[in-house]
Amino acid sequence: MHRVTAIRNHPKVGAGSCTSVDECWDDKDIIEFLDENDVQTEEGAIEWALEQEGLFLEQGLNQRWGEDDDPQLIAWNEWNEGQ
Repeated sequence: MHRVTAIRNHPKVGAGSCTSVDECWDDKDIIEFLDENDVQTEEGAIEWALEQEGLFLEQGLNQRWGEDDDPQLIAWNEWNEGQ
């Protein structure tokens, strides 16, 4: 459960962040996924969550209409700020 707590407490993907990890994955599903993929550390769990959200946002780029102000591009740019 510490791995899930680490994810839920992370400012970028944790509780209240409105990310796909926060909104779409319940604790049981996260634990199951991490176990199946041999992610055993809190650091590894956070790394997975950040990558998962990045991939989720990147998929959104495939459905945008191509303008600089479309929501998918804005979300992607906001996600990548400061990295």
